[in-house]
Amino acid sequence: MHDSIPDTQTQPYDPDAMFHRNGPFEPHFIHDAVMTLMRNLPLEDPEEPQPWAHRRMFSAMRALSALHPRSEIELMLGVQALSAYHAAASCWRIGMNSRRPNGDGTRHIVTAATAARAFDTLLKALERRQAKPLSVPIGRPVSRVWDNIDPTEIVREWEVRCGEGEIGWNGDGTSAEPPALAPADAAFAEELKERKRIDKENEGLDIANTGGILPGGGMILPENPTPNQIAYMERRLKLMYRREIAENRRKGIKAKIRIRPLRTGDLIP
Repeated sequence: MHDSIPDTQTQPYDPDAMFHRNGPFEPHFIHDAVMTLMRNLPLEDPEEPQPWAHRRMFSAMRALSALHPRSEIELMLGVQALSAYHAAASCWRIGMNSRRPNGDGTRHIVTAATAARAFDTLLKALERRQAKPLSVPIGRPVSRVWDNIDPTEIVREWEVRCGEGEIGWNGDGTSAEPPALAPADAAFAEELKERKRIDKENEGLDIANTGGILPGGGMILPENPTPNQIAYMERRLKLMYRREIAENRRKGIKAKIRIRPLRTGDLIP
């Protein structure tokens, strides 16, 4: 009876089984892993014959299968390790054979050595994970039939789930457009927004007992300002310089702003 049961421990194992559509890994995941690996290969040398690039791509896939990844995490480690190997190989070639500019090869050699160490570190991390055998065959997951799923539909479903309770979200994957306001209501909303902004800027100031405030919020520097006027103008100047700094950062200007001196009669905006 037992003799009729095949010994799965000794059955030959197809090294390319991980790439099969009904292999041990979900097809979309293995497709993305292979595409990531291909993108990380040095394949853009116009002087290189096309068969050479194809050979490099084929060899990379064979090397990935030789790592025998048993889970998605081990597959990701394998892709990273092979990417580090090809990065090191490319930098070795540039550093050892490039002569222009003079001395630039040293930088590429250092980069190649760093990538080589990363390759070794990733291989050791993979070996540590694979120290404990999994199911039959030892160290290799069993193939299975995978459902034909649509990643786009899954992402959309998560967008709906993550958007629950969010303002402007209908709950069915569509954005909720705010209702259009009547002109009078829109003007009132804008006025209320501006009033809140002014109240926030003047928070802590005694505006009721501060004379000389212009309709637009500015003030002409008097000859003998009161304490309330001094506090108000200091706040306005701080806001002015703060907005100037923010505008400079937005434009990529890193120079310090210039503090301008004030004289009686100057406008504090």
